[in-house]
Amino acid sequence: MAGGKETPRQKMIGMMYLVLTALLALQIKDTVLEKFVLMEAGLETSNEVYATSNAQVLASIDKAAKDQGSKDTDIAVVNAAKQVRQKTTDIVEYLAGIKQEVGLKSSGGDAEAIYERSTLKKYEEPSNYLVEQKKADEIKVRLDTYNDEMKSILSQIGINKNWESLALDASEIEFYKNNPEEKDKDFANLNFYKTPLAAVLAQLTFYENQIYARESEALGLLGGRVGATAVKGFDQITGTVLPVSNVVTAGTEFEAELFLTASNSALEPTMTYNGSKLNVENGRGKVKFRASATNYVDNLSKQTFRAEITYSDGGETKTVPIVHEYMVAKPVIEVKAEAIQNLYQNSANVLQINVPSLGPAYNPSFTVKGAEQRAGSKPGEVVVIPTTGTRNVTIGVSSGGAFIDNVSFTVKSIPRPKFVVQVDGKEYNAESGYNGIPNKLSLILEPDEDFLKNFKSDANFFVSKAKVMLIQNNRASGTINITAAQTDVDLAPLKSRMRAGDRLRVIVEEYTRLNFANQKEVVKYSDGQEININ
Repeated sequence: MAGGKETPRQKMIGMMYLVLTALLALQIKDTVLEKFVLMEAGLETSNEVYATSNAQVLASIDKAAKDQGSKDTDIAVVNAAKQVRQKTTDIVEYLAGIKQEVGLKSSGGDAEAIYERSTLKKYEEPSNYLVEQKKADEIKVRLDTYNDEMKSILSQIGINKNWESLALDASEIEFYKNNPEEKDKDFANLNFYKTPLAAVLAQLTFYENQIYARESEALGLLGGRVGATAVKGFDQITGTVLPVSNVVTAGTEFEAELFLTASNSALEPTMTYNGSKLNVENGRGKVKFRASATNYVDNLSKQTFRAEITYSDGGETKTVPIVHEYMVAKPVIEVKAEAIQNLYQNSANVLQINVPSLGPAYNPSFTVKGAEQRAGSKPGEVVVIPTTGTRNVTIGVSSGGAFIDNVSFTVKSIPRPKFVVQVDGKEYNAESGYNGIPNKLSLILEPDEDFLKNFKSDANFFVSKAKVMLIQNNRASGTINITAAQTDVDLAPLKSRMRAGDRLRVIVEEYTRLNFANQKEVVKYSDGQEININ
């Protein structure tokens, strides 16, 4: 039956109406007037189909109500459908009478002469009867009354339908409202003033057709209240796959249930989720929310939500309550780093923090306590620089603004470097000593092997405070003081006094580390080396 959209037949009839009214503004030949007779005949055929179909729908509504036990609500629908049928019959008979009367007035009272060419082109008689004698105004009142009666009948069953008037003035019709010659005409003058009888008869038949279409739509809406639609029972059937999970690990089994889902489009259900109304499309409500929980047991939290589906069953409103239980898994935070067990202070600790269970929905952000934070080069990456004296760092992990969990790390001091001395570019061998008078010492601090591997840009160590003393006869005979970060020490100030059997004593008191940002970190240090001169 007719729904909210126009059927192709209705669209065609609407176009015929525009053609019909537009032709009236033209100087047309007698043969063209006869085309109105053909249009009227086509509309009459359509009206007969409508009348037969609408009577069948009324009968199916009555039968459906009886098949369901003649409930009071169904009987009310049947009575409303009968009122719709009767109101339609009354106004169609009224318009048929108007057609007969205007035809007789134009033919001089001869019914057989109404469709003769000489009669069809007459316009004074129809115009006098319909416009001057105000019969067209009466038609407009009857059409508008029918419209209001139909809306009232449907509203008593709980159906709200807002139809526009069938009797429109020119200003209310898109085709005419901007036409300076036509836009100010009322219903009577637009349709019937100086209009040939052929066009008047087609116009009145068109109104009958629109009334039948409106009745068809009303009966279709009423039929939905007791299941008596053009397609009975379920008219929307789809296949549904309900998987245990849409995410399956390779090597495990995919498990799902496959079944038919059937619904009736006439039910027009309303749906709510936790009291909030849902958008319903094709009988399906879309539930979407961000899952959250706090009371985890073994990393799982049992949650529920409530929903309601409300629909009309034969005029009786029914509500199906639903309580759905689901499990929220606590997201597992996965941290990848070069040294994951600890963070090193004043160093660039690059962490890759992922939550695999969120998949593509992972949109991370971080809050860091106890350290400076810098953005990484890719999503999920964060650079953490613990400040001096901090023993613990906590990183809060969120996704899409929703907090997930905290990850804590212990902060560790930088491993102390190993002190090594080179003499004239070669590593000193304490067992054999050095043959000859040395020119230069290189004071080298070798980083911890693992630290150098993982934090290369932070592993820059330099001796910044030390002494190089010349020892002769167990007494210091000269000293070179080192007060700035350097590696090579020129022995020229001591070289002239060096003899075989002397020793060079190196004492390191402090070193400076340059981190990834070229920031200096001064560290107290105690180490040394004695070099025997052969």
